[in-house]
Order: sequence, then C-alpha cells, then structure tokens
Amino acid sequence: MGIDDMLKQQIRERAPELKQRLVSEFSELTDKDLEDSGDDPDEIVDRVQKKTGQPREQVEARVTQIAQGR
Repeated sequence: MGIDDMLKQQIRERAPELKQRLVSEFSELTDKDLEDSGDDPDEIVDRVQKKTGQPREQVEARVTQIAQGR
C-alpha cells in the first residue's frame, strides 16, 4: 500500500496536529515517541506501528484518515 507523495505532503503540513491526535488515540504512544520523528510521514508511521504492534497497513490507513480530516 504505502502513502503517496501528495498525502505525505498533507501529513508534513499537519504533523503537529496529527501527532497530537495519534497520541490521544493510541494509549501506547507518548509525545516523546513522536517527537524525534520530525515531520517525516514514514517515520511517524514506523513509530506508531512499533509502539502499538498494529500492522503497518492499518497504521497507514489511520494516519491517512487523520491527515484528511476524518
């Protein structure tokens, strides 16, 4: 699957808000977990996936939903 370039740009633009929502949705995550990922969409997804143990595709889908305002 993966995240396309246009969506990656949306994620970069909304990274602070996105990270905040991810931390509130996934109890396993902390602000510190996402702090070092910067605005890199792949790194954000990697960190969420590692901390939650969810399949990458599932994490990408949720990140996509949040980035698109859903």
